[in-house]
Amino acid sequence: MTKPQFSLFVFGLYMIFCVGLGFMLVPSLVLGLFGLSAGDDAWIRFVGMLASILGIYYVLAARAKLDRFIPWTVGVRVYAAAFMVVMVLLGKIGAPVLLFALVDSLAAAWTFAALRSDRENVTGA
Repeated sequence: MTKPQFSLFVFGLYMIFCVGLGFMLVPSLVLGLFGLSAGDDAWIRFVGMLASILGIYYVLAARAKLDRFIPWTVGVRVYAAAFMVVMVLLGKIGAPVLLFALVDSLAAAWTFAALRSDRENVTGA
C-alpha cells in the first residue's frame, strides 16, 4: 500500500469507527463531547450511517489502489472542514466541532503530502 493509499485507508477507518459507529451506536455520548444535543436522535444515527458508508468507500478505494480517487478526497475533506469553521463563525454550532474540522484538515494534509512525496519519487525531483 502506498503512502497516499495508507492515509486514505486510515481516514476511512476513522470515518467508520469514530464518526460512523459513534453516531450510530452512542450518539448522545459523541454529541455530548462536543456540547451538542441530538434532539430526536434518529437524524444523527443516519449521519453516522452516511459517515460509515463514506469510510467504507475510502477503505475500499485504498485497498483497491484506486489512485485516481485519492486526490479527489483531499479537496472534499478541506471543504468539509471549511464548512464546519463557517458554521462555528456564524454561531450555528459550538466551537468543539472544530475538533472534527481539525481531524479532516490534518488527514487531508497528510494525504496531500503523501501524494506529493509519491509524485516527487516518481519524477526524481
